[in-house]
Amino acid sequence: GHKALTNDAETKVIVLVSKPPAKEVADKVLSAAKASGKPVVVCFLGADAKGLEGGNITGANTLEEAAHKAVALVKGQKADFTSISMTEAGKEATVLRQSLKAGQKYIRGLYSGGTFCYEALLSLQTVLPDISSNIPTGRVKKLENIYKSLGHTVIDLGDDDFTHGKPHPMIDPSQRNDRLLQEANDPETAVILLDVVIGYGANPDPAAELSEAIRQAHEAAHKNGRHIVFIGFICGTDKDPQGFVTQKKKLENVGVYICKSNIHAVAVAGAILS
Repeated sequence: GHKALTNDAETKVIVLVSKPPAKEVADKVLSAAKASGKPVVVCFLGADAKGLEGGNITGANTLEEAAHKAVALVKGQKADFTSISMTEAGKEATVLRQSLKAGQKYIRGLYSGGTFCYEALLSLQTVLPDISSNIPTGRVKKLENIYKSLGHTVIDLGDDDFTHGKPHPMIDPSQRNDRLLQEANDPETAVILLDVVIGYGANPDPAAELSEAIRQAHEAAHKNGRHIVFIGFICGTDKDPQGFVTQKKKLENVGVYICKSNIHAVAVAGAILS
């Protein structure tokens, strides 16, 4: 694959995204990247970006950073973007926290994108104790029953566990919508964290079905004297067939706090409960 990109005159910048590979694999990948002679942005989620840099290699700590740095390099600008700080996230969290009751103390992350879910877990485990997931990493614990959240729970609904014999949640949101209502009925749920992925091959209008489920969730929570904070982000642009602005409006209409990126959404959610 890298040879094709190296030889393609239209490819100005190459972006590599993955979980941290084993050292010998990383060395192979990085030496191929160096040999390409083109600017390469490397985001090995969870690895120290600074340790990867040198020559034509630019490191990125988050998916958002990788995207911004790649665009800057294409435009011939300096790639020095940094994702949101906890201080900035804290300011946003202060406002959102006000609507929560004392018993509401957990984040429930319902992801359709596995890489986004992995990034969320890496970030949240630095600010919150005891997180569970169906795709555990680092200090995150394995969820005993994937159909029942426990404490802080962040799940990848696109994992094989959930998609066996069923369409992926980026295509068919019904499984996530059902889980969302389940989480909304749990009196300990404070924040529901969501990713919305648009583009070719994704659901033609993910925000429509999701916003209907959120409306029902709000209704159920309000009946029990609670309010749930919904935080999300949209992965996509206005050039995607679903349209970024259209999707954003639909979600904001049902009270979702839309962030600029996954790491922004995760930082705000983490700050609310840390």
